[in-house]
Amino acid sequence: MSTPRNNELEQEFFELICYMVTSARNLIPENKLYGPFRLIDAVSRLIDIIRKLDLKSPRLEAIQRQIEDGKYTVMESEEEFTVFLENLVMGLVPLMEDHGKKP
Repeated sequence: MSTPRNNELEQEFFELICYMVTSARNLIPENKLYGPFRLIDAVSRLIDIIRKLDLKSPRLEAIQRQIEDGKYTVMESEEEFTVFLENLVMGLVPLMEDHGKKP
């Protein structure tokens, strides 16, 4: 059944998919750092859509905050961006461990 909310969500997913597909194509001639940047930007956009589905997740919100706080280090230097990505990956580990614990 098509509802305004479903239509809106479908549009947001469609836009994310278009972003990812066009990014894949455009990455061929672009700077090698744009690929990782576009991937983490897509993660942040996906978390936005998940939030609109009323799926509350402190873990996803924490990841998104880290992404938004650091994704533009790509403009500073490859080294800074690499450190940002390494910290982002390492920050996922405790979030996985915390989620696996039974209350």
